[in-house]
Amino acid sequence: MSPISLHRRDALVGMAAAALTPTTAGLSTFGLGATFAPVPARAKTRRYDLRPVEVAAGVWMIEGAREVFAPANGGAIVNIVLLETRQGAVVIDTGSTLGMGAEIRAFADDRLGGVATVVNTHHHPDHWFGNGAFADRQIVALPQTAAACAQYGQDFAASLYAILGPWMSGTSPLPASGTTEAGEARIGGRALRLLALSGHTQADLAILDQDSGTLIAGDLLFLDRAPSLPDADYGIWLKALDRLAQLQPSGTVPGHGGFHRSSAALAQTRAYLEATRARLTQAADLGLAPIEAMSAGPAPAFAALGANPEEYLRSVIHRWADHETEALPLVGGL
Repeated sequence: MSPISLHRRDALVGMAAAALTPTTAGLSTFGLGATFAPVPARAKTRRYDLRPVEVAAGVWMIEGAREVFAPANGGAIVNIVLLETRQGAVVIDTGSTLGMGAEIRAFADDRLGGVATVVNTHHHPDHWFGNGAFADRQIVALPQTAAACAQYGQDFAASLYAILGPWMSGTSPLPASGTTEAGEARIGGRALRLLALSGHTQADLAILDQDSGTLIAGDLLFLDRAPSLPDADYGIWLKALDRLAQLQPSGTVPGHGGFHRSSAALAQTRAYLEATRARLTQAADLGLAPIEAMSAGPAPAFAALGANPEEYLRSVIHRWADHETEALPLVGGL
């Protein structure tokens, strides 16, 4: 990792960027006590024109933009997967808005025989705020995910309405009403292996489609897009990557980034976590202030990834206290 160097002008630039982070990078804090009223649906609604692609036999993927939430992308920044079964599609994640969910639902109804069930991989809102389009279907998630969606849904909604505006028309949080656990499952004749992991959040569901060998990794894996770290635990996440490496899938759908048939997303995600942890540890060891760590920017090898520097700035905001505590332990351990 290259050493961190700072100048007054860089610090000022970093300060300005930090001030913008809560709106440009999305969800900066929880527990805001915010309330919101859904914007009524309008006669002329915005469309995403989502384009599902069959990346493996019976595995359809909608690839999201490798960006942070912004009006220009309407929040369509996450990968969606639909698995064909004899009972209809297994929809894995539903997007950021009711409009996204509606377009996903329309494709499933028109091309895949309807919807068998919906699975949310974790509680970040780009993965489940489209649930409203599936209110008449079973929606499941890991128990901790369902609880987090219920706890933070209103605050997420307030942030997304402020960022995305009309794209959020009619969107209201609808957490999963059912839960699932790790293990084997068979839906409409399709065999799935569910892995209950954590590290990106406290509960991260990965799914191995055993019929095609495809791994749907959720946000445990990113490719050519900076990982999101506000709820991350570096050590636990790295252990989860070790688990995923043992699967040796025939293809992988990361939470963000392109489908691939190599270990590219796993290798890049691991390298990013290790480099970012080392960079922030170095900054804290040097006694830098958070604004100075921000203005140093992400590790150079990852500066050009999609959603950087916004994600790096969010990482400093949310993870700085952990690094500072390690570098400057309290006297007496209190």
